[in-house]
Amino acid sequence: MRCVPAGLPLLPPNWVCTVNIWEYDVKGVYKRFSVVDMDNECIVDPFFGHKAQMYVRDDEKIRHPSKVNHDGTPIYLGDNIPIYFAFKGYAATIVGPGLKGVGDKIGGRDEKSPGYDNFELQFLR
Repeated sequence: MRCVPAGLPLLPPNWVCTVNIWEYDVKGVYKRFSVVDMDNECIVDPFFGHKAQMYVRDDEKIRHPSKVNHDGTPIYLGDNIPIYFAFKGYAATIVGPGLKGVGDKIGGRDEKSPGYDNFELQFLR
């Protein structure tokens, strides 16, 4: 992939089209994740019929909702950690002849968003 130039002429000398291929790398994190069930009939509300049930995942410690230790402190069950995701892919395009192309006209081969390197550090485990 690194040996392919920004634009590869397919049929020179009569320039018919250019093929460009990009490799992309996407990473992210949900610091807080919540799902709402609006059709939950288990939690009854006398005025509205039922309340929505909400599942929330925050970056925090999980404790038992009703039981406590002998000394009165909550029972620790585990940790909720943020949801991380990462995926890679390829995008390709074919562009006809003319002045307006799709390839890199300025800059190098590796393009990053501002702050990407700092963001990338949290994925190194």
